[in-house]
Amino acid sequence: MKISKKIELHYYFNNDSHTMDAIIRNDCEKELLLIYKEVIEMLDINIKIESEAFSEGGLKEIWKFIGDSSQQLTLLVAVLAIVYSRIPVENKELVQLQIENLKIDNELKKNELKKIKNEVLSQEVITNDLIEKVIEKLDSDYKIIWHKSNFYKRLNLYPKVVKFSTQEIDENNIPINEPKAVKRDNFSSFILRSDRISPLIDENALIDIISPVLKKGKFSWRGFYNGEVLSFEMKDATFKEAVLNKRIEFSNGTIIKCVLCRNRKIDDIGLIQATNNEVLTVFEVVSSDTIFETPQGKKYYRDKELRKSQLELQL
Repeated sequence: MKISKKIELHYYFNNDSHTMDAIIRNDCEKELLLIYKEVIEMLDINIKIESEAFSEGGLKEIWKFIGDSSQQLTLLVAVLAIVYSRIPVENKELVQLQIENLKIDNELKKNELKKIKNEVLSQEVITNDLIEKVIEKLDSDYKIIWHKSNFYKRLNLYPKVVKFSTQEIDENNIPINEPKAVKRDNFSSFILRSDRISPLIDENALIDIISPVLKKGKFSWRGFYNGEVLSFEMKDATFKEAVLNKRIEFSNGTIIKCVLCRNRKIDDIGLIQATNNEVLTVFEVVSSDTIFETPQGKKYYRDKELRKSQLELQL
């Protein structure tokens, strides 16, 4: 593959104009740049990016990449050209594995990509096989999937753009291969249905109660959980009734053992944020001298053992 340090981003319009809504274009560019940042972070390479002047033909923008290694620059340009136009494997919702194993998965990917990066430095020519190795590692990166979804979501709401393409070009802005294009009909294939992701469930959560709710209404409880102050909604109706009727009372140091559900979503810059916390079932109330087991807690354990036994019989 020829050396390439530039990529051309091309927005095709439904008319002969060469202008684009500035807010939409800037929103789109932000998402593409966040993908670029994720890619260079995963590859662990130090490459800067510059934007050249627009050219006509719909609207064309050229990004020039600056770094010490021509091989790394060529690899990055080739990878981005594919990433921006490749439909995600899981293109409707972010799957559990992509989120729950994020730290471990990313470290493994980074180590593998570092090996590929070192392999690149020893080669004169960047092969398609090498590019595909990198793409394979990045295909399930939830941040890349998320920012691609945001990019095509914005374009999908802007009917003027009928197609978007990326193309590797040389120093003289001459194409070195065919453009990789996505037509409007395929924009929706990149868009995730929701910013919600699977909640975190802790079936053995211990919460040191700071302030219980002793009145009817949708008020938040507060407690210490894993070293942090946690606000949560008490969803265990039986437990709430027992508290309101003073069958369960609280003193300094009272702890509840419970099922804690932490609902989450992805914010605008691709970070996972907790939205709200819910205690679904309270098993035990532990004070300085007593441990009270709740009836609903005992039922929860019985039902769990029953489900486990049924699963074992099916196997």
